[in-house]
Amino acid sequence: MTIRTPKTTRFSVIITRDITESVVIEVSAKNADLARDAALEWLATCDNPEWAVDDGSCGTSPAYITDCSEV
Repeated sequence: MTIRTPKTTRFSVIITRDITESVVIEVSAKNADLARDAALEWLATCDNPEWAVDDGSCGTSPAYITDCSEV
């Protein structure tokens, strides 16, 4: 949505809201620490993990500005 007013400068504004997403994978490892390492290694090499929004995380915090740059 572009709002135009006379004698103004245009800005690109990024509005952000915090949201938590998760992806569940199964790994085989000797212990929990190695399982965590394997999961992070998988994520680093995965082209397109299927992230899902966690229940209750959407819309629970107010939106905020993360960048405002003159166009």
